[in-house]
Amino acid sequence: MSTAVHVNTHAHAVTHVSTGLIRGLRRIVKESGLDPAKMTNQWPILESGVEAWLTSRHLRSLVLEIHDPSRRYGDDLVGRFDFTIDYGYYPDADGELWLDPDTVYYAVRKAGAVPSRCDYRIVADTKPGRPDVAGWSTTSLRSTIGFTRHEVGTAIGGGSLGTGLSYYARTGS
Repeated sequence: MSTAVHVNTHAHAVTHVSTGLIRGLRRIVKESGLDPAKMTNQWPILESGVEAWLTSRHLRSLVLEIHDPSRRYGDDLVGRFDFTIDYGYYPDADGELWLDPDTVYYAVRKAGAVPSRCDYRIVADTKPGRPDVAGWSTTSLRSTIGFTRHEVGTAIGGGSLGTGLSYYARTGS
């Protein structure tokens, strides 16, 4: 007689990675000297969208755009942080859940200072056919022309889900 047990760790991984993503963004906001209250007020909406799109596997990345409202739109990007989702990060996942806060800290330090007049927004880059989530709308990301993308490494892991972190800095910075 043999017995087989199958545990669906995807639901646990989604919850862990979703929470880690939002907390990672909050840490970037705070460490960059931006106002975390704006994000705190949107927390339930952020959670519902991120969790829904991780569950449906439509979330490609979660992006924090930092912009200068005193500059012309289209040329107002100051910096950007991307948490890129990898649904096949650890295909033989054993259910281990982890978060590396040093990766987030390193990315913020490497990206450099943000002027105090800056604002930010969080954008979910999703695949076509994603389910609609209340509180979210469609938009386009700001141009990164004149910026260089810097890969930092994997910041969050849970089951087969992983998230890489990168930041954009002005070319020559």
